[in-house]
Amino acid sequence: MRVSVAEDLYAYMTDKPDRKVVVITGASSGIGKATAEALAKQGVMIAMVCRNKERGEKAISKIKEKTPEAQLRLHLADLSLMEEVRTLAKELNDNYPVIDVLINNAGMIPGKQYITIEGWEQSWATNHLAPFLLTNLLMGPLLAAEQGRVINVSSEAHRLGQLDFDNAGKPKNYSAITSYADSKLANILFTYELARRTEFTNLTINCLHPGVVATNFGNSSNLLIRSMMKVGRLFMKSPREGAKTSVFLASSPSVKSISGKYFKNSVPVKSSADSYNTHTALRLWKLSEEQTGYQN
Repeated sequence: MRVSVAEDLYAYMTDKPDRKVVVITGASSGIGKATAEALAKQGVMIAMVCRNKERGEKAISKIKEKTPEAQLRLHLADLSLMEEVRTLAKELNDNYPVIDVLINNAGMIPGKQYITIEGWEQSWATNHLAPFLLTNLLMGPLLAAEQGRVINVSSEAHRLGQLDFDNAGKPKNYSAITSYADSKLANILFTYELARRTEFTNLTINCLHPGVVATNFGNSSNLLIRSMMKVGRLFMKSPREGAKTSVFLASSPSVKSISGKYFKNSVPVKSSADSYNTHTALRLWKLSEEQTGYQN
């Protein structure tokens, strides 16, 4: 008889009640998998959110080959669909009354414009709306942690972003690179606004640029982007190197009181001037509530 995730988790956490729980989205490959592997070695419980069951199970097997004692749990969701984000959030809330760290790592750069069945451009939905909704729906277990942390994986591409509120999520003049850059700017605006809203809590919110990393990222994009990524791999970081800042923000005592910052190479740096516009951040928050159907 198969033991449920909740029963399995309860048995393990009863044995080690101080075991921390880290939720990582996009954990089946690349930076997400490398982050899960590094944190599993530190003895934390990893809730790995993946879109594909087979790839997720394969990632778990690979991590356990290197770290047999790793505590890993697989949760499935297509993060481009807010209905699935809500289902995922309920599952995580039900299974983890305390979440110490949420790493919103999942991201994608599309090729041709694709509109989800819910009506949003795919990269906007996956890269911005999903982290916005998932984070807000997990605020209960995050605030229940002794020192909760939310980590949003953004990109230096945010410096090319410029939000068009009349067409956000439904661009009239579509460009894969522009859409990706806009979503990464949204990640940072969301980070800073949430940090302001949680200023007097035990929760910290930070974001980061992982570096240009040699992963499968961009494989589903158009020929130009795929070709650029292929050539650029010679100069890119490994997934393990790319995961270092995420791991640092998730585990280092030195950042336990730091919130609302943008990190590169584990050091806080200035993001773009547009990312500090509080009016834009508030407007984005309200738009995101409307587009996800989230009500506080």
